[in-house]
Amino acid sequence: MRAFNSKAFSFLLIFSPLSCLSNASNTLRTGETLYNYETLVSSNGVFELGFFSSGDSGNEYVGIWFINDKDKKAVWVANREDPLPASSGSLSITNGNLVIYNNRTSDKTILNSDAPATTNNTIAKLLDSGNFVLIQGEKMIWQSFEHPTDTFLPGMKLGLFNIGASQPRVQFLLSWLNPGDPGKGSFSLGFDRENKTQFNIWWGESVYQEIGFWDGKNFRLFFESSSNNHNFSYVSEEKETYVTFSNKESIVFSWFVMAYHGVINEYKMEDQRISMVNYSLCDGTAVKNSSGCLIIPLVCENGDDFSEITGLMPTSIITRRATAIGINGCELLCRSNCSCVAYAYSSSDRYGCELYYGSKLDLLKMTGKGNRAILLRGHRKSSKLFHFYYEIRRFELITILFHVVNCNDL
Repeated sequence: MRAFNSKAFSFLLIFSPLSCLSNASNTLRTGETLYNYETLVSSNGVFELGFFSSGDSGNEYVGIWFINDKDKKAVWVANREDPLPASSGSLSITNGNLVIYNNRTSDKTILNSDAPATTNNTIAKLLDSGNFVLIQGEKMIWQSFEHPTDTFLPGMKLGLFNIGASQPRVQFLLSWLNPGDPGKGSFSLGFDRENKTQFNIWWGESVYQEIGFWDGKNFRLFFESSSNNHNFSYVSEEKETYVTFSNKESIVFSWFVMAYHGVINEYKMEDQRISMVNYSLCDGTAVKNSSGCLIIPLVCENGDDFSEITGLMPTSIITRRATAIGINGCELLCRSNCSCVAYAYSSSDRYGCELYYGSKLDLLKMTGKGNRAILLRGHRKSSKLFHFYYEIRRFELITILFHVVNCNDL
């Protein structure tokens, strides 16, 4: 059973004695009730909120979907763990709070229980971003973007919030149980709580894949997006660390979904048509240049060859990976990103794979100061390497003389 379309049922919405809403309203006010045959529609007709059923269970959920998506696949689900029997639900504002009612049993779920209203002066509004917000007076006290399900929309934040507080908040994607059941699944996508630069796919409590990271300058995903339509922003402050993104082209709307079977799906809507590409890291070290695998750059500016040096790894701009990926996986991760200058691996450390994104000059200064085996990008033979190091040191002196500030691109 699919959710009813508000346009198709305009006559019901207008003439039903139970209806309190206009056909194209984007706002729910105190005293109004949204029944299972009604929907809210964002002001520009991008998103729709209402009740829907999924799969064969007959269970009913409150969700948000793109209004022109023929499958009405929900990008957000309010009651994924508390489904309702078919045709039994309603949504209203009671005592200033957003409440889902089971009209057969009088059970209720308060959506903003973590941020309860303090007055009755509230309204709920569906925005064109897909965010469903509860506003008290002039202040937004709750938003669906702070409670994501399996979908990462532009403007949404994934990360760690209220760090150091008694009740920190973690925002991450959690897959559906299966294509027909929006209950909590096995796969999640979010930041590592210990290494806040590392973006992982988790399988239960274990890291399943490293899928992205902050390299000190940019937030990067390990796959190459087919649309290339995303501007990622990484913010790390004392009380919060998160990533968000926007679309580069206003005429193309693209977003990501954590699929039930552990892959990332990228969706794109252009000219009212929705298309999808899925991404997953290839098994082993055989990397294929396809939409379903990690894409290795054909040629990096500093080459794809690595030669071994012995020394210490500088402590700045390093990301660490678990030993489970092995030395081949460690090399794969560095080789797949042209910003990775070097890598080192040790099976005796929990985070045995270290990827270095800093200055090659800083790394070469540490040569001979330790006994760590480090694989440096860009040199086939050690003799060439040390000749290159000599040239760098010579150029460093020239740089000081002529007050050249930045030599990080060497």
